[in-house]
Amino acid sequence: MNIADIMEKKVDFVTPNTPLKKVVKIIFGKKHTGLPVINQKSKKLVGFITDQDILSRCFPSMGEYVDDIVHAGDFTAMEKKLKYILELNVENVMNRKVIYIKKDEPLLKGVSIMKLKDVAHLPVVDNKKRLIGFLTKRDIFKALVGKYS
Repeated sequence: MNIADIMEKKVDFVTPNTPLKKVVKIIFGKKHTGLPVINQKSKKLVGFITDQDILSRCFPSMGEYVDDIVHAGDFTAMEKKLKYILELNVENVMNRKVIYIKKDEPLLKGVSIMKLKDVAHLPVVDNKKRLIGFLTKRDIFKALVGKYS
């Protein structure tokens, strides 16, 4: 069985210019943990954004920590920072090193990549790196193990 056999073809995605507030609405509304980011013109995959990418922005950077070690550990201030983080666009927070797979790859290769890279989902792209589908660990588990239950 190949990725194309089970991938989800209707994929929610965002662009680099999408406001994080909209991303949060999609994540909560559709119960996603992350979304592919595509270039609006070329439809090419350019990034990925997760709920954890957004939350990690609450914590101080190494530079902020060094500059103000006393206040860097103020968790209340970190939580208040989220209000300003949500004013940013996806391009300010997204991961540009996107892990993806092509539709002709075997399912177990998808599992292998997910395990090695510690991700729960993979965008599926064509030969021009355009987003054509989406794959989750749950999809693979259901396809491989579900037929035995």
